[in-house]
Amino acid sequence: CGGFITTAGGLQALQKKLDCGLCRAPVQASIDDNVEVAFTVAPSVRKIRFHDPDKLTSIRDVLTVFFSTSVSDLERKKQIIESGAVMTGILKPGISEIKMQLEAGSYAFGSPLEHADLEIVVSPKNTAQTVLVELIDGSFIPETINLAPGEQTLSVRNRVGRERVYGLIREPQKLMADSFGTPGRKPAPTFLPYLGGKRLVTTQTFRDLFRSESIPSGNGLEFKNLTLLFTDLKGSTEMYRRIGDFKAYGIVREHFALLRTIVAKSGGAVVKTIGDAIMASFADPSDALEAATRMNREVKSVGMGEDLVLKIGLHTGPCIAVELNDRLDYFGQTVNVAARVQSAAAAGEIAVSPDIYASPRVRDVIAGAQLKAQKDAVSLKGVGSAVEIYRLK
Repeated sequence: CGGFITTAGGLQALQKKLDCGLCRAPVQASIDDNVEVAFTVAPSVRKIRFHDPDKLTSIRDVLTVFFSTSVSDLERKKQIIESGAVMTGILKPGISEIKMQLEAGSYAFGSPLEHADLEIVVSPKNTAQTVLVELIDGSFIPETINLAPGEQTLSVRNRVGRERVYGLIREPQKLMADSFGTPGRKPAPTFLPYLGGKRLVTTQTFRDLFRSESIPSGNGLEFKNLTLLFTDLKGSTEMYRRIGDFKAYGIVREHFALLRTIVAKSGGAVVKTIGDAIMASFADPSDALEAATRMNREVKSVGMGEDLVLKIGLHTGPCIAVELNDRLDYFGQTVNVAARVQSAAAAGEIAVSPDIYASPRVRDVIAGAQLKAQKDAVSLKGVGSAVEIYRLK
């Protein structure tokens, strides 16, 4: 709908299912594409009125907070909605008595910050002069009332516990038609590019700067699609035996630093290190493959004379993000398959699943790196029957 249902609280505030009172429709809060991340100036730098939405008194300011700036042609839409406002005011905690002069037709009584919408049908057939409604949990109860033309009194019991701006809008369906160009319904707006939830959590800067950012407890966050990359440093056990623990550990740390830099520059994030291996996450498969090709090419530049060789595996699919040991981690079959694909890679090779190979722009990355793809069928431990992989070298 273009409006923020959850406006504060970070990842922990995300819920799996929400209801948009204005659109009167359920919203599946997928972190992949239904979450937009926004930042504002810190109060310690400069205090602005939007730091305290509860104290906003202007319908214009409320619309600024409510609507995403990524909605195309936003200013025109806000002007149209604002022009249709018959009256605005503040709902204080408790009961507010609002007198309205109504003509026959339809109205919307809305509290945008609560994402709540009350439909008012005005007709000479109706007789009600005073109606009591409740504002609670992001909705009005009831959602529709019938009133007669003339002066009417709307009693609103605000159970939210704080003041809320309201607006009474005449002929809301016409306003939506004028705003979105589709009469009779509320279509989804078109959006400009924005920072989504998946891109955020798969960015190294986020993991570095927001280490304390927690996610919902219980079942975590579900991703419809996430790309995972696993590496393994070939021959590290032999290297420890041959040159000693101290020197070998220094080389492994140097290789970790290189891989982390490559992952960050490619738009991904290192999830964790496992022995002498890393697990990294990416929002886009082509970014992950670009990182893998750079790893294989540049790992030879570190190692203090040791000829380091990597085995790399990539897979993409749905998974669950959870908080484990105070950090963001991932679980699910996609993680298992990605790890097993890596174990099937040979020295200096990148093994990818068919889902990676078929992803947009991946073939361009393969061609640009001058890699040759060889299709193979391998048995992956714990996955089941033989599966296809593509060996890139």
